[in-house]
Amino acid sequence: MSVEKTYNRWFVVLGALIVQIILGTVYAFSVFVKPLENEFNWDRATTQWAFSFALATFALVMIPAGKLQDRIGPRKVASIGGILLGASFVLGAFLVDSSRPWTLYLTYGILGGAGIGFAYVCPIAASVKWFPDKKGLITGLAVAGFGAGALFFAGPASILILPPSSEREAMGISQILLVALGITKGTGFGIGWQMFFILHGIACAAGVLIGAAFLKNPPKDWMPQHSGVAAKKEFTWQEMLNTPLACMLWLTFIFGATSGLMAIGQWKPMMAVILQGETFAPAWMGTFGRFVEPVGILAIFNAIGRIFWGKVSDLIDRPRAMMIMFLAQGMAFMLLVSVSSPAAIFIASAWVGLNFGGNFALFPSATADYFGTKNLGVNYGWIFTAYGVAGILGPVVGGVLFDVTQQYLMPFVFAGILCFIAAISSVVIWGLARAQQKTV
Repeated sequence: MSVEKTYNRWFVVLGALIVQIILGTVYAFSVFVKPLENEFNWDRATTQWAFSFALATFALVMIPAGKLQDRIGPRKVASIGGILLGASFVLGAFLVDSSRPWTLYLTYGILGGAGIGFAYVCPIAASVKWFPDKKGLITGLAVAGFGAGALFFAGPASILILPPSSEREAMGISQILLVALGITKGTGFGIGWQMFFILHGIACAAGVLIGAAFLKNPPKDWMPQHSGVAAKKEFTWQEMLNTPLACMLWLTFIFGATSGLMAIGQWKPMMAVILQGETFAPAWMGTFGRFVEPVGILAIFNAIGRIFWGKVSDLIDRPRAMMIMFLAQGMAFMLLVSVSSPAAIFIASAWVGLNFGGNFALFPSATADYFGTKNLGVNYGWIFTAYGVAGILGPVVGGVLFDVTQQYLMPFVFAGILCFIAAISSVVIWGLARAQQKTV
């Protein structure tokens, strides 16, 4: 059904990018680790629990948040997420101290994770509903910001969170803005973790609210003119979970995401060993040099991969794209142990980032393909719990394998094996999808 054009659907994509860039800063948690450990004399396990709580809450909250956004629309639900995320940092600034690490878990971990869960699902669901003719590409665009958010945030944040000057010289507003934009490196001191948490919380809430203002669902039964997309059965989440296809999507997501997180968790230390303290970035690049370091390259291609694989899947269908992507990633992991030259490191970082990012475009698109867009928020919320499982398994298993062997061979070999299992699972998804289409 076509209706009179009342809203430019590309505004939804713009809003999605704004929201996702803000939410993507969660992947820069490592920026907070050392300052908090130094401030409170905490050990590494104490700080890491906050990140684990954030990821787990993020995945779990997406289920009720998705259901709510399907009912009342993405704008209100994303706004709730922005407010919760902002409040988590502001409250943390006042509540966290050395004797109460659990307050960091409650604020940054649970409250902040809930804010991300509320806001993350809204841009994806809204974008796919407006673009049923370009699900893969648009989903990739909608989540590309999440992949790039940490890249833009980590460098400036690591400077601003430094303790204030011992001479009581305070950073001015203009200095803070220049550092926040990545234009200058500052002067060796920052604004302290408390003030940083307050300013970052306000910025997060404001950014998500601005992006959320562009989000809305299309009218009921809306279809773009000349889309060629036929109406399909709309599954409730109960009906979806009762299908073998949903179970296989969930398992495949676990295999693919676990392998990626296992490798990415080892990326920075492994590259530090290979490069032996050398840097890719010339001195004249200043703070922008982080964009050409291995972790920066991986982050950039993580964002690009979401768009690339989303578009590829529109052309050759989701399961085929998954199979090719996982096979390519598995072979890359198997070859990584012999990487040594700067050119090989650049290619490896780009290749791994490109394929890992594809997960976050292909699985929401596949969920929409097979189970409809009406209840996509809650349906993808259930599928996304696989990422919560992977968020625990990947880093933990990778860390254990390294601790046992004291080398990076086993984590990457195991990650490659998981990718090959995911590729086989993609073939099963293709068969189950065809069987479902014949019965619906």
